[in-house]
Amino acid sequence: MKLVFVCPDQNKVFESDHYRVVENKGVICDAAGQRSLDAKVALDSPCPLCGKMHVYHANELSCPFGG
Repeated sequence: MKLVFVCPDQNKVFESDHYRVVENKGVICDAAGQRSLDAKVALDSPCPLCGKMHVYHANELSCPFGG
């Protein structure tokens, strides 16, 4: 499944299915009862926009099922 990423150097959007979940600490719940994944997503290939390898917090990524 492709995810949508934003290059932090170019501030432009790109899609990739070359990634892996790292530092997965599972689902956490905040004081308001909102659940989120406490993990990071690392690119497995260089960013197509700047050529660097980026790592993102899961909450920085858009939901692939959103409209």
